Amino acid sequence: MSHPIRALYANREIKAGRPALIDGPLTLTHEALITAVEAAAGDLARRGIEPGDRIGLCARNSWSHVVACLAILRAGAVWTPLNPRNGAGLNGDFQARAGLALTLIDTASLDVAGASVNALALEDWLVTLSPAPPPPLVDAPDAPVALKFTGGSTGVPKGVLQSQASATAALRSLSRFYSFTAGDMNLAVAPLTHGSSHYILPVLAAGGAHVLLAEPDRAAILTELTSRISVTFMPPTLITLLMNEATFGPGDFPRLRHLTYSAAPMSPDRIGQAITRFGPVLSTLYGQTEAPMTIAGLSPAEMADPTLAASVGFPFAETPVRLLTATNAVIARGEGEILVGGDLARTQYLDAPELTANARHDGWLKTGDIGRIGDDGRLFLIGRSRDLIITGGYNVYPGEVEAALNRHPGVREACAFSEPDEVWGERLEAAVSVDPDADAATITAFVREQIGPVRTPKRLHLVPALPRNPVGKVVRDDVRALCRTLYPSTPSRPLETAR
Repeated sequence: MSHPIRALYANREIKAGRPALIDGPLTLTHEALITAVEAAAGDLARRGIEPGDRIGLCARNSWSHVVACLAILRAGAVWTPLNPRNGAGLNGDFQARAGLALTLIDTASLDVAGASVNALALEDWLVTLSPAPPPPLVDAPDAPVALKFTGGSTGVPKGVLQSQASATAALRSLSRFYSFTAGDMNLAVAPLTHGSSHYILPVLAAGGAHVLLAEPDRAAILTELTSRISVTFMPPTLITLLMNEATFGPGDFPRLRHLTYSAAPMSPDRIGQAITRFGPVLSTLYGQTEAPMTIAGLSPAEMADPTLAASVGFPFAETPVRLLTATNAVIARGEGEILVGGDLARTQYLDAPELTANARHDGWLKTGDIGRIGDDGRLFLIGRSRDLIITGGYNVYPGEVEAALNRHPGVREACAFSEPDEVWGERLEAAVSVDPDADAATITAFVREQIGPVRTPKRLHLVPALPRNPVGKVVRDDVRALCRTLYPSTPSRPLETAR
């Protein structure tokens, strides 16, 4: 088992002069990329960064983001991605909990990175660093390479330490699933702080290139897809928005062979529409932070079969999947909580050995998702045992939203919930009991500043009081039902803040 960064050097002589990163007018060849990564890794070591140290990276998609990410791995450190869309409060909390030795921040993210103990401006660092030899590479399967924050059923974000073995297993599975070649160009439009990062190394290992977009500009995305892109990964929300953006058909995408969605479900009607519009190129992956990206998947050929598309696909060859029944039996077919084994699941929670232990059953990782495996081995998702909302491909936990709402002085109590939405998959809404002079727009702006736009409710219902069950507990389904009665919305008009 080897460190995943070794994939950067695969076929080095053959791919040396080929494009590796394309960011607007800038193109870095594979050899130039390797040189930049090694110089940056050497500079990190010169600054006292040691193997196992955690380094935060808060940046939009760019060539500098990729170089920094790979340099962190090459230095033997632990990459800790910080999504600029989290907001300063959440990112500051993540930085503190991670105990970062250093945080690299691009210019556009300075105001949202949060408090840093030791910060460096990313762009300035890359042009002023002092090159030094990178440290020796150490293969240690259980050593962490990444620390990624997710949410728990209580709404309190948890840090997940992903090991070399886990990252390398995902890399191998993605390489087999896509059969990447030197001719592939991947459009990196989904944030590199999330699932999109898993494509960096397998594409580079094959000698392919990444085209980087800092923002999901729909016109720019379509321009790339209709010209040179062969592979891209994005949430279903963005695929829907693209289909609403312009009139196009399969013939407009001469090189596209994989349009992969993940991070949220896609309705059968939307899947059919996407295949009609883009051609038979739609594919999907199922994973989670604790078992990244490659638990199961459906290829474009499989996705074109409506009877298969209702599932999340077939488990990857080196990732065994089982189900845990209510009687704690581990079964290969039937219904229960999805269990994951193999190297992909070699992860653990940050500073939480009890949580790590509780997430295991006889060595299997308990995903918290309820699923069914059919006789043919297909995996279906039935529901989530965790209190999770997936909106636009982002995980949002109601507890995070409610905590931010409750910090506003005019809010007495709050309850966040989701509603089905054709664009977002699930639309985040919230009901709040407020003081008579409370203003919905002010509360919404307050939440946005606290935890960022992703976790800000798209509709805020101001109610006299939240409904409670006989034992005094606020029940989310009851709150949702109340809001539907008091403030019904129709697809024909935009959602507005309701009182």
